[in-house]
Amino acid sequence: MSQVCDTTILPTRRSLAPVAGVAAQGHEVVYHTVVLSMCAAALALSLVLKPDAEGLSLWGYRWPWHCWLHDAFGIKCALCGLSRSFSSLAHGDIAASLRFHRLGPVVFALFCLQVPYRLYAIAIRPRRIGARWARLHVALVLLVGVALFANWLLTLGELIA
Repeated sequence: MSQVCDTTILPTRRSLAPVAGVAAQGHEVVYHTVVLSMCAAALALSLVLKPDAEGLSLWGYRWPWHCWLHDAFGIKCALCGLSRSFSSLAHGDIAASLRFHRLGPVVFALFCLQVPYRLYAIAIRPRRIGARWARLHVALVLLVGVALFANWLLTLGELIA
């Protein structure tokens, strides 16, 4: 006597790989779009905002947001002055940009480079960015992050000395 067995074909990991890849690519597109939007907004605002020693102004009105760490404790954070530095650079004043933040031009350049990098990442959507480009990008972001942290330590050291 033979027994007939009802079998169902369960998906294997290999058969699910294309589906998981599509979902991962969708998340990557969202990620790249969010980063692109944030960088583009920061660059656009730096064109519109006017810097001065007190802060930023938008069409004659004071920009309401300030560094909460500086407001609460009087201590500059690692990013204090970057908004004014960006705005000064967007208006062509490199010397003022450096006065507001030592690394302002470097961070501004990183934000500017994010725009073509993220557009390219979105445009080649079915494929991923090459490993070399991705490693170079991560290394550049980490280098700027470490430089910002080191600059902050220098600034704190100047306050102590």
